Amino acid sequence: MGLEQPYTWYKGENQNPYIGNEDMPLAASLWDYERDFHFSFLDRCDTSTPLAEAYKQWKEGFIQDYLPGKAPNPYGDITDWEVIFNNGYR
Repeated sequence: MGLEQPYTWYKGENQNPYIGNEDMPLAASLWDYERDFHFSFLDRCDTSTPLAEAYKQWKEGFIQDYLPGKAPNPYGDITDWEVIFNNGYR
């Protein structure tokens, strides 16, 4: 499956290389989520959606649905989670 690899964090490693990374403390958990997406994509029977498109949809949903819940703020969370996802730190 020599398709382009759109992942920000997961690069096919067997072990999470970001564990203990103090410069990007969220990178280890983001790597885990991308790895889970990667294996679920490979397990799917529907291969009509290209990896890059499926990843884009997953990432948008992940940021929209999951990440804002990590830091609930009753006054409104103004965090740009797209930047957080790409940087690995808040």
